[in-house]
Amino acid sequence: MITTMRPALTPDEWCHRRSGPVFLDIVDDEVHVVVADPDEQLVSVTGPNDLHALLALANDALPADDPRRLTGTDLAVLSILIDRLDRTRPNTHRLIALSESLFEKIAALLPPH
Repeated sequence: MITTMRPALTPDEWCHRRSGPVFLDIVDDEVHVVVADPDEQLVSVTGPNDLHALLALANDALPADDPRRLTGTDLAVLSILIDRLDRTRPNTHRLIALSESLFEKIAALLPPH
């Protein structure tokens, strides 16, 4: 599959777990996503539920026409692909389970429709 979308982070940014004013920090064995504003004031988000909410809000903050934004259309396409899987073939159940899990992950990041 050919993609023209650049990765969210460069290899160096992944290595340092930092991209501009956003970075990961570990405090007492707890991972925090930290954001620095232009005045160097820091805000951090931690914990699975708050980090998941941050993902959803960050996705929602992308412009509506940004190809990186996850949308209901993405879910519809994935749903069609899941429905078209040949359930009579051996080992398809694993692919279906993985696809349905991916569907649920994306759906959890989108606002209710």
